Amino acid sequence: MNIDATVYEAAVPMRRPFTHAGRARDRSESVLLRLRLDGAVGWGEAAPRPYVTGETVPGVLRAFEGLDLPGLVARIDSGSLDGALASLAALDLPELGGASGPAPAAAAALETALLDAVCRLHGRPASEALYRAGLPGAMLRPRPGPVPVALVADLSRDPAAMLDALPPATLQRLTHVKVKATPDVAACLRRLPGVRSRVAPGTSVSLDVNAAWEVGEMLAAAPALAAAGLSWIEEPTRPRQWSALRRLREHGVRVMLDESFADATDLARAAEAGAADLVNIRVSKCGGPLRAARLAARARQAGLGFQLGVQVGEVGPLWAAGRLLGTVLAGAVTVEAGRQDEWFPPELTEPAYRVDRARYLAPPLTGEGIGLVPTGALLERCRPHARWETGDRAWVPA
Repeated sequence: MNIDATVYEAAVPMRRPFTHAGRARDRSESVLLRLRLDGAVGWGEAAPRPYVTGETVPGVLRAFEGLDLPGLVARIDSGSLDGALASLAALDLPELGGASGPAPAAAAALETALLDAVCRLHGRPASEALYRAGLPGAMLRPRPGPVPVALVADLSRDPAAMLDALPPATLQRLTHVKVKATPDVAACLRRLPGVRSRVAPGTSVSLDVNAAWEVGEMLAAAPALAAAGLSWIEEPTRPRQWSALRRLREHGVRVMLDESFADATDLARAAEAGAADLVNIRVSKCGGPLRAARLAARARQAGLGFQLGVQVGEVGPLWAAGRLLGTVLAGAVTVEAGRQDEWFPPELTEPAYRVDRARYLAPPLTGEGIGLVPTGALLERCRPHARWETGDRAWVPA
């Protein structure tokens, strides 16, 4: 099989910053992978976050530099779509980091590009691959379709004012509102009534703390948190504080894991410790769309609910992979879709990012593969880092 690939570093300025308790972001920090298998080109994207998986953009680039690309592709049975899916499932792509440790964000870019390429090779959409990936039937919608998405209020905006700016019909249609928290638990509690009072009774509301609270302060406020009308609290303390999370749950507060959860080991430990009710599934931190879908199924089997989340600043293939999961998988407590329509110019991808903000609905992408390609306008904003062409024995500087 003829193979060529290019790895790009993407640092695209955002038109509006996004702020949470751990970070203020004003540009994307991504790695793009273009992978050609014979005549089919697939695209992938990694959004490494040190505070989630320990990865950085330089670390992802090093992970690719250490990858034997022809050796990996030789393990893919590309003769049929089912064979290719089985081959992909058998690979432990997050371990491609080698001696430097697991690299799930790098693996996500690689799995997405491979999935995109093999689906295009067979003229099939990636949604069909998900339906044929061996997931339990209850995990799948009857067919891909528009999905309601959450409204997320970061710390750069007042959530009550953000809700007040919406047309009444849109406000009534919201299914979920996520409010980013500050490190001050009491201040967060003061903000919540203004959110809860503005949305419909059936709209769920969550608080995303991004690991910013101290355990003692959190537990002291647990009765008030339980009475605040929250559907759950996401990642309230430093990652993997299993005992503290269990104690919070004992007060009647539902807990969602994000930074504490990236793989099946985290899932098993959290379930065994009684430390969680739900997990946040994100393609980049979970190692790719297929692996993320399998983790969602494992969460369900462990008695945990799941959210389909995003990384802030996804520029193309990554949001397409997340859209794939959101419009095919069933049973998520909520689905996030990002705000690329606010953050980036629309011409970065074909088709352009789209969410119906009047109804907060995200439509599925159509066409072969993941249904999206980066445009020249996006690649002009990226720096080629390394390439591999048929016959090469290693990556060479681009």
